[in-house]
Amino acid sequence: MSKKMYTMSKVKINKRRHILKSITWNSLAMTTTYFVLTELPPFFDLEPISKSGAGFLVVLDRIVKLIFYYFHERAWFTSNFGVKK
Repeated sequence: MSKKMYTMSKVKINKRRHILKSITWNSLAMTTTYFVLTELPPFFDLEPISKSGAGFLVVLDRIVKLIFYYFHERAWFTSNFGVKK
């Protein structure tokens, strides 16, 4: 039984690593969106998912997700899951 491996900078990466990374990132992104739409608006004196606050929330959501993505990438970079040396 052979598993598909990708070579990246002289390190082999297991395909399952990419799949798990995608799933964890998607879960984190969905949680972030839920948090931004349900918990943050009152801190900015906005109604949850109101038309007037929608544009602001979209921008805020993108910024928060960018920051979370950076830390998510750093965590995966330090992980050895699926890495064959």
